[in-house]
This record gives sequence, structure tokens and C-alpha cells, in this order.
Amino acid sequence: MALKELDFDLQTADLVRTAFDKSWQFVKSDPELAHNDREEMRALLTKHIARFAHNGERDLWRLANSAIGQLRRERSAA
Repeated sequence: MALKELDFDLQTADLVRTAFDKSWQFVKSDPELAHNDREEMRALLTKHIARFAHNGERDLWRLANSAIGQLRRERSAA
């Protein structure tokens, strides 16, 4: 899911992009997550951040950390 496909106002779209940038810096170097397919991880991270934002979350760090947590839960379950 690309950000351009999402229906966010400009302020929320900026928040989502920033949350992605911050969380991606962590994900790409995390020993548990970094060994996975980078494009898949980027897509999943975008999807999770967007879902949390659609559900009303507007705190940058909660968006980023919630998405990272979801990635970890998914990888643990796999």
C-alpha cells in the first residue's frame, strides 16, 4: 500500500511519512527484522502505520512503535 493511495489529509500524511522514516531507521538495522525481505518489510511497515493512523492514532512515536511491534509479532508467529 503506497502512501499516495491512502486517503489522509496533508497533516496526517506528513505524520505517517515521518513515522515511517523514524521506524524504518530502526527496522532496517534490527537483528530480528533486518534479515527479512526489505521491500516486504517496507510495505508491511507502511500498511501498519497507515492502519493505526486510520484508527485515529496521531502520536508520532506511538505510530512508529506500534508498527514495529506489529512487525515483531508477525515475525514471531511465522
